[in-house]
Amino acid sequence: MNFLLVDDSAIIRKMVKIALKKVFKGEILEAGDGLEALNVLSMNTVDLIICDINMPNMDGMEFLSRVKATDEFKEIPVIMLSTEQGEEDVKEAKERGASDYLKKPVKPEKLIKTVYEVIKKAY
Repeated sequence: MNFLLVDDSAIIRKMVKIALKKVFKGEILEAGDGLEALNVLSMNTVDLIICDINMPNMDGMEFLSRVKATDEFKEIPVIMLSTEQGEEDVKEAKERGASDYLKKPVKPEKLIKTVYEVIKKAY
């Protein structure tokens, strides 16, 4: 199982990576914004994306839209992980194709449970 973590915070990426490595085997790729993430996607096979919303260069919503509009990537499940708490953000993410939406800070157990649920639905 290969993951792509997209967040401009290296600390958040590290925390998510630690949680995932305890449970899942495979590669965990990282990107600091949506543009970098598209580049990483174009060169790697990814089974699930965990993505922040507020990032420089290309935010998570734009990245999500581009992933879902690209035949090669559109089937990859995306979990949004953000400090944005508003229902409008959750609704917009779901409308753009997000599989789920978690609010920061997220407990590792909740993250893993959500990843399992999304993987089960997608595969």
